This record gives sequence, structure tokens and C-alpha cells, in this order.
Amino acid sequence: MLYPILVEYYVWFSLLLLAVTWFARQSKPKNRTNLIYGYGMIAALGFVLAFDWVAGVIFGLIVLELGRLLRAWLNSKEAQLKSNAKDK
Repeated sequence: MLYPILVEYYVWFSLLLLAVTWFARQSKPKNRTNLIYGYGMIAALGFVLAFDWVAGVIFGLIVLELGRLLRAWLNSKEAQLKSNAKDK
């Protein structure tokens, strides 16, 4: 069910991956630039060579980037709760 959607909107998911990477990796600009070049190369080669499976790879990379953001947010909340517990 998800796979036809990924293939249909391949270019949009590729652009979404680049946008998520741009905002998720703001703390390390050099790393962000390298990742954007790499992700762009994967997306372009997959599109030009008509590899439909690259749509799944791009979706997986989006999930990994968003998971990284979620993990950082949860770690900051955990640290905040621990510091509040020590204050009481």
C-alpha cells in the first residue's frame, strides 16, 4: 500500500528528505552539506536509472532523520525531568 505512493511521489519524497536533512542537521553544517549531496545523488541516480526501490530507501532515510530528531528531543526531556527531580 505504501510502496505505490512512494513511487508515485518519488520526487516529492526526495525533496522532503533534503528539507528534513537541512533542518535536522543545523548544528554541523559540513556534515549537513555532505549528507545533502549524498542524498541528492542517491535520489538523482534512482530517478534517472528508474530504480523504483530507491523510493523505499529515501523513505527509510526520512524515517531515520526524523527518528534522530525525536531521540534528541526525548533525551532533552529526560534530562529536564531528572534536573527537576533533583531540585525537589
